[in-house]
Amino acid sequence: MERRQFIESLACAAGIGAASALRPAWAQAASAAPLNAIERFDAAVQQAPWLAAVKGTAVDLDCESLAIEGRWPTELQGRFYRNGPALFERNGVRYQHWFDGDGMVQQFTFGQRAGKPHVSHRGRFVRTMKFEREQAAGEFLTPTFGSPIKPKVATRGPDDFNTANTNAIEHGGRVLAMWEGGSAFELDPATLQTRGPVTWRDGWAQVPFSAHPKLDPQGVLWNFGTFADRLLAYQIGADGKAIKTQMTKLPLRVGMVHDFAITQQHIVVPIPPVTLDFGAVARGAPPEEAFAWRSAEPLRIWVADKDDISKNRLFELPNEMIFHVGNAYEQDGVIHLSYVGSSGNAFLAGDAVRMMRGELDRPAHGVDERSQTVLAQFDLRTGRATRTALDDSAEFPRVNPQRIGTTARYLLNPTGWKIFPGRPNYWFHGLALRDLQTGKLDRYDYGADVIAEEHLIIPKRGADAARDERNAWVIGTSFDARRKQTAVSVFEASNLAAGPVAVARLSYFIPLGFHGNFTAA
Repeated sequence: MERRQFIESLACAAGIGAASALRPAWAQAASAAPLNAIERFDAAVQQAPWLAAVKGTAVDLDCESLAIEGRWPTELQGRFYRNGPALFERNGVRYQHWFDGDGMVQQFTFGQRAGKPHVSHRGRFVRTMKFEREQAAGEFLTPTFGSPIKPKVATRGPDDFNTANTNAIEHGGRVLAMWEGGSAFELDPATLQTRGPVTWRDGWAQVPFSAHPKLDPQGVLWNFGTFADRLLAYQIGADGKAIKTQMTKLPLRVGMVHDFAITQQHIVVPIPPVTLDFGAVARGAPPEEAFAWRSAEPLRIWVADKDDISKNRLFELPNEMIFHVGNAYEQDGVIHLSYVGSSGNAFLAGDAVRMMRGELDRPAHGVDERSQTVLAQFDLRTGRATRTALDDSAEFPRVNPQRIGTTARYLLNPTGWKIFPGRPNYWFHGLALRDLQTGKLDRYDYGADVIAEEHLIIPKRGADAARDERNAWVIGTSFDARRKQTAVSVFEASNLAAGPVAVARLSYFIPLGFHGNFTAA
């Protein structure tokens, strides 16, 4: 057996616990020395096992065959991608912010073997320029989003900091691993081998390409990017080639603009009142200074014509933080937008730092600043903007992909409605599908030991969401802190409460991720 195959078989059998023992020699030597930040975190994991999910790994992961429980739907075949930060420690240094870790794309392949359902897993680090240089050096070399790493090499552009750690989508015959501050990185769908950064037009190398592209029902991929007071818009055809790229000036300099929505005619971009001062990060300033919240400013919603983004306008809503949108559509001159909002940036500047230190002692979203579903309306005729917050605690909203940019009746979220001692409420224990017409919730509780990640709605073969959005499967990953395992669960979208119809379980766990997408075979 070749050395690589041996390592892969060990990883499949024992997971990240074994993988961490297979680090390069420099990392193993460093582990023998006193490593205060790492030792403190490792000690915290013993008290709060959920923290193991943000420990990270140092090697790629493979499992040829996951254990399947229940009846896996024969028709559910394809590739389920996830992306998230996975490498947090090098040479005795641990990153201080969850968003900083180098990205690892996870690929779960659903298929058949010997006439039976079969699921395999592959996890690959995205070989960005940053990752390759630091892997060779054996240490972190550049500052990051939230960790004051002393720069040790010259940097020339955004991709020198690019972790490619936020989302992954297969489009036009390639997988795109994305991080909103720079280029998307192209991966081979068959192997997840990194091919390199993508430049969509001449002169646009390393310009921001957001991590939340929207695939419309016609197969066109829409995206945006921001830097300073500029906004870029991308329209990518089904063949993976740019149809149109645009750039315009915004009426203000922006901080963290993370997600957006499309309608049939417009691009909708929420601009929360938060500033990002990476100079302060590099100086080691406290997170609340580096990610300053402007409580007196509104949440701005920038709306532009998809064909000509120079035709745009701003709407204002009350002060609010927003990471993720669910969907948008327009009807009778009014744009309707669903999103998840919170009253401040406590997660960005607080919880996402504390979890990396192993500190879980403050109330989180479910108590003092929960994130909740918001439904907003923007009247294009009068300029009036309104919003209604729903009584829930949720994040990572998704709709049936056949309804992106048009009316969607159902909104899917990981959610929480119970308080578990010692466990942060932003690590959700359940899943909910909300009927936006009636308000009815169909919920499933994973239990006190499990963290539910983002889930997706996957239309069944031949399904027409215009008739029935719930003629679909719901799939998603979860981390079981007691079993130390990651699993992929499959639900009937018409009955979440009945529980999963099938579960494919790894014998190990993978680091908590952010976002992903599914490509049918």
